[in-house]
Amino acid sequence: MKIVVNDVAATPDAGGVFSILSDFYNDIYENDEENEWIFILAGKYFKEKKNISIIVRNDLKKSSLKKFIFEIFFGGKFINNLKPDVYISLQNISTLHVKAKRKIVYVHQPLPFTDIKIFSLLKKNERKLAFYQKIVGRIIKYSIKRVAPYVIVQTEWMKKEILVRQMVEESKIFVNHPVVKNIFTRNIYLSNWENTFFFPASSFIYKNHNVIIEAVNILISRFHISNFLVKFTINEDSIVTNSVVPSQIEFLGKIDRKDVFDLYYKSILIFPSYLETYGLPLLEAKNCGTIILAANTSFSHEILDAYENAYFFEPFDSYQLAVLMYDSLTNNIKLKPIKVRREREIPLRVLVQSIIRESDVIA
Repeated sequence: MKIVVNDVAATPDAGGVFSILSDFYNDIYENDEENEWIFILAGKYFKEKKNISIIVRNDLKKSSLKKFIFEIFFGGKFINNLKPDVYISLQNISTLHVKAKRKIVYVHQPLPFTDIKIFSLLKKNERKLAFYQKIVGRIIKYSIKRVAPYVIVQTEWMKKEILVRQMVEESKIFVNHPVVKNIFTRNIYLSNWENTFFFPASSFIYKNHNVIIEAVNILISRFHISNFLVKFTINEDSIVTNSVVPSQIEFLGKIDRKDVFDLYYKSILIFPSYLETYGLPLLEAKNCGTIILAANTSFSHEILDAYENAYFFEPFDSYQLAVLMYDSLTNNIKLKPIKVRREREIPLRVLVQSIIRESDVIA
């Protein structure tokens, strides 16, 4: 069977998007000798072998306009020339005019499916997000309705949003939680924690660093507490805020994954982001067994509702967050000794092969 995978959007500096591609590719490389795989990527990022090849289309990565024209008008012809039995898009849009018998799209862009915040094209710091929410979002929705592929999402809330919009029937939507690797297991001693909070995230506006900065200022001015630290994994010059950034905020910049897990074990996770497909740090910190202060969102509850060390605040309410931080600092919130049960997630390759088999039965 010949399977073509399109993911020119994923590059090594693209964070989680590239992790999805990398895990998928490496799993196929190690475990599938039977099928022929062709990957359409922006670069030759991986080793090839007899049954796995890479076609480089960096031109589609360099130009968003060219990429969208490819997906809507001319990409189908390019892909059809490869004569795939199965076509998989890992980049949200289901390419039009593809003649493969089975078509699958992996949707991991949450912007078109949320109304918690509507971003503005008129605001400079929101323009890129507004473009994806309003313009790219329409292309994503149109392509899925038009092609009616099998759809893979990371969470139940994304599945629900797609169903509400009647984009495909429920039997064609599959939820595939990310697989967390490299958990550095150890005992947690938060009774000796160093009054440290931690938020590993990029600087996108929806990550909501501002609510933490405001909460820290409240702790200092109203609760008269200052002997604590909050560690961000961004640089200070990437913050856009109208608030004074207090000295309790420490900017680490980008850090290694091992250091991220080390901080999970030594600190309390604050996760104020109000827009995520999944919210991977929530799962990682949960697997480490630490205390989590999370924004009250659909995705955070999906991951944390059965977790006894999770506490929630409204994503734009800095006072609520300040109270939770105060309770943590004054030992009113204590780590509950629980046995962490790590769920065994299904690798994306296994799910894809299951969908192919199921579609064969239906056909």
